[in-house]
Amino acid sequence: MIIGIDASKLLAVNPTGVEISTQELIRALLTLDRSNIYWLYSPAPLTSEWMGWENVKNIVVPAKKLWTLWALGQEIKKRPPAIFWSPSNFLPYNLPEKSVTTIQDLAFHLFPKSYSLKARALSYFALKRAIKSASKLIAISQQTKKDLKHYFKVPGEHIEVIYLGVRKDLHPSEFNFEITYPNLDKYFIYVGRLELRKNLPNIIKAFHQFITATGAPVKLALCGSRGFGYPLIKNLVKKLKLADKVLFLGYVEANHLPTLYQKSLGVIFASEYEGFGLNILEGFASNVPVLTSNLGAMAEIAGNAALLVNPYNVSEIADGFTCLYRDENLRRVLIEKGRIRLQDFSWEKAAQKLMEIWKNL
Repeated sequence: MIIGIDASKLLAVNPTGVEISTQELIRALLTLDRSNIYWLYSPAPLTSEWMGWENVKNIVVPAKKLWTLWALGQEIKKRPPAIFWSPSNFLPYNLPEKSVTTIQDLAFHLFPKSYSLKARALSYFALKRAIKSASKLIAISQQTKKDLKHYFKVPGEHIEVIYLGVRKDLHPSEFNFEITYPNLDKYFIYVGRLELRKNLPNIIKAFHQFITATGAPVKLALCGSRGFGYPLIKNLVKKLKLADKVLFLGYVEANHLPTLYQKSLGVIFASEYEGFGLNILEGFASNVPVLTSNLGAMAEIAGNAALLVNPYNVSEIADGFTCLYRDENLRRVLIEKGRIRLQDFSWEKAAQKLMEIWKNL
């Protein structure tokens, strides 16, 4: 059977959540499945990593505009695969009879102010079309499935949940940490896009409250690319006179992340909303405690293995900072629970479930 996949995200130069999960899941599929044939569609040639499989063909579909909708759709019309899977909800025209698409989250709907009018319109169009056209929708958490049912009236039997795993490229490289990150000694770490819906204003206010109350010689390292509302976040740090305490490290390469995680006092990820929360698993895998939100997919993924706080309560987040800093027993308990919780997530399990869905279409 020929499986067609939108593999355009494999070309990402600085991969983040969706790109990372796409890479890992496709890699797991190719490792486990040698019987099906995979057509990986992309607007430019893929790297050699993806060409070392006998059952893989990279179909390059060049186009400057409307690659997914039009160019990819025309290619599929000429040579349709038996099944088409898209790791995002943007589907091409001319889908084959059987198609599956993964829905990452509904952030564009729940946090419309974080998106331009054009981006929101495209996202609505894409999701509505995916709901109507795809044979099956995949949600990356029970929360995303619940949101699809509640906000877009999608029947539950039309949605399957497939959890993500922890990225496997987090291998520490040898580098001089003190020279590369001279201002980091004791610190908490946040990894993700620097935008308002990640609740960074409340996290920063809580951090300020924590160090004001305790006098702890601790910093907060913010790792990620700039997103919607970044100037407001930057100005808040300046207003609270935290320029020497809250450090903006920008996008961090994968080979630096493991060391940054492992040397930290803990991962802070008290976002307002997530479709999953890969950073939670990365904290578990790095053997550091995790503080995250007590709602939605974050509470679902963390289970009892993280310190859960109300993301809208600054004092509660501040108390979370204090607990992780002072309570060594709590740290040990959370690290052990995180190690156990991590066993529930793997890309191999995700790939097996996806293949089962294809088989049963």
